[in-house]
Amino acid sequence: MNKINVYIEYNNLSNNIKKYRLRRKLTQEQLAEKAKCSTSYIKQIESKRNFKNVSFITITNISNALGINISELFKKDESE
Repeated sequence: MNKINVYIEYNNLSNNIKKYRLRRKLTQEQLAEKAKCSTSYIKQIESKRNFKNVSFITITNISNALGINISELFKKDESE
Protein backbone atom coordinates (compact mmCIF):
# COMPACT_ATOMS: atom_id res chain seq x y z
CA MET A 1 0.00 0.00 0.00
CA ASN A 2 1.50 3.35 -0.98
CA LYS A 3 1.58 6.49 1.16
CA ILE A 4 -1.44 8.05 -0.55
CA ASN A 5 -3.59 4.97 0.11
CA VAL A 6 -2.44 4.83 3.72
CA TYR A 7 -3.40 8.49 4.15
CA ILE A 8 -6.83 7.85 2.57
CA GLU A 9 -7.45 4.90 4.91
CA TYR A 10 -6.32 6.94 7.92
CA ASN A 11 -8.61 9.76 6.82
CA ASN A 12 -11.54 7.31 6.57
CA LEU A 13 -10.68 5.91 9.99
CA SER A 14 -10.53 9.39 11.55
CA ASN A 15 -13.78 10.54 9.97
CA ASN A 16 -15.66 7.38 10.92
CA ILE A 17 -14.51 7.33 14.52
CA LYS A 18 -15.80 10.86 14.93
CA LYS A 19 -19.02 10.15 13.00
CA TYR A 20 -19.93 7.08 15.08
CA ARG A 21 -18.86 8.74 18.34
CA LEU A 22 -21.20 11.65 17.66
CA ARG A 23 -24.03 9.30 16.63
CA ARG A 24 -23.63 7.54 19.96
CA LYS A 25 -23.58 10.93 21.70
CA LEU A 26 -20.23 10.16 23.31
CA THR A 27 -17.61 12.71 24.21
CA GLN A 28 -14.01 12.05 23.29
CA GLU A 29 -13.36 11.42 26.97
CA GLN A 30 -16.13 8.83 27.19
CA LEU A 31 -14.94 7.04 24.06
CA ALA A 32 -11.36 7.01 25.33
CA GLU A 33 -12.47 5.48 28.62
CA LYS A 34 -14.53 2.79 26.88
CA ALA A 35 -11.72 2.08 24.38
CA LYS A 36 -9.04 1.94 27.08
CA CYS A 37 -6.89 4.72 25.64
CA SER A 38 -6.22 8.36 26.42
CA THR A 39 -8.46 11.25 25.48
CA SER A 40 -5.51 12.97 23.79
CA TYR A 41 -5.02 9.89 21.59
CA ILE A 42 -8.66 10.02 20.42
CA LYS A 43 -8.30 13.77 19.80
CA GLN A 44 -5.17 13.23 17.72
CA ILE A 45 -6.80 10.52 15.62
CA GLU A 46 -9.97 12.55 15.02
CA SER A 47 -8.17 15.80 14.25
CA LYS A 48 -5.70 14.15 11.85
CA ARG A 49 -3.13 16.52 13.35
CA ASN A 50 -0.51 13.84 13.73
CA PHE A 51 -0.52 10.90 11.39
CA LYS A 52 -0.58 7.92 13.74
CA ASN A 53 0.13 4.25 13.39
CA VAL A 54 -2.96 3.02 15.18
CA SER A 55 -2.61 -0.54 16.45
CA PHE A 56 -5.09 -3.26 15.61
CA ILE A 57 -5.85 -3.62 19.32
CA THR A 58 -6.71 0.08 19.59
CA ILE A 59 -8.92 -0.08 16.49
CA THR A 60 -10.63 -3.16 17.93
CA ASN A 61 -11.18 -1.41 21.27
CA ILE A 62 -12.59 1.68 19.54
CA SER A 63 -14.94 -0.34 17.33
CA ASN A 64 -16.13 -2.33 20.36
CA ALA A 65 -16.67 0.88 22.34
CA LEU A 66 -18.73 2.26 19.46
CA GLY A 67 -20.65 -1.01 19.03
CA ILE A 68 -19.69 -1.43 15.37
CA ASN A 69 -17.73 -3.82 13.20
CA ILE A 70 -14.13 -2.81 12.50
CA SER A 71 -14.87 -2.67 8.78
CA GLU A 72 -17.25 0.26 9.39
CA LEU A 73 -14.28 2.36 10.50
CA PHE A 74 -12.62 2.06 7.10
CA LYS A 75 -15.60 2.69 4.82
CA LYS A 76 -15.43 5.74 2.62
CA ASP A 77 -18.25 8.20 3.25
CA GLU A 78 -20.11 8.29 -0.06
CA SER A 79 -21.38 11.82 0.66
CA GLU A 80 -17.84 13.22 0.35
